Amino acid sequence: MKFLFFILVLAFGSVDSFAAKKDFKGLFGSYQREKFTENEANDSDLGVDLSLSSLLPVTSVVNSTAAATPMRFSTFFNVEGSLLFSLAYHWQLYATVGYFSYDTRKENSSNDANQALFHQFEFKAVPILLGVRYRFGVDDIVPFVGLGAGVSRVTRRGTFDTVSQNSNEETQNAITAQLQGGLEFYFSPRAGLRLEVAAHYMKTAEFRYDPQSATPAVFPVMIYQPNIFSIRYASGLFFLF
Repeated sequence: MKFLFFILVLAFGSVDSFAAKKDFKGLFGSYQREKFTENEANDSDLGVDLSLSSLLPVTSVVNSTAAATPMRFSTFFNVEGSLLFSLAYHWQLYATVGYFSYDTRKENSSNDANQALFHQFEFKAVPILLGVRYRFGVDDIVPFVGLGAGVSRVTRRGTFDTVSQNSNEETQNAITAQLQGGLEFYFSPRAGLRLEVAAHYMKTAEFRYDPQSATPAVFPVMIYQPNIFSIRYASGLFFLF
């Protein structure tokens, strides 16, 4: 009996010692892992951002005298790149260059055989924007708001599909601005995903493309619209150095 008692004391003593070394709260205690955050929240960082975006116009981009309706059955498809620099972490300065592309067409209402079947419109823009964002947290998911402004080199072109000599191309510099909000998600200490929505404005001038002087046939007039407002959606990756 003494020998059995000695064996039991050794066994329970070893278990208690093992639990203590493993930092358990007793033999069947709980163990809680400390919170781990990828976001390093450095006071200053230099980085780049690569994004795909789209503009959904809420005002007309081009109108047609054919049935007096807007030609707005399309969206902008864009690619954008940014340089990023943070100040005191929460403030982030950015410079963005992009390429915007939009096209649409409308079937002509006349049955005149001399007339083109469709009239078509293309819009290209290269925006250069400077802006600032404010970031609200230091966790892995960071909400932000921002404001940017700059200029876009805008090219607008109207054509008729079967009459190649009847075309017009007009180029201008348009003041551009956007008010944005979104989320940053850090999946590593120096990289993450950015999701963004913005109100976007381009101060374009109105232009009328009337091809009547170039041909005896009757063609619709295309009216390139001023002051284009859009909703912008963007998603992309950012990398910090």
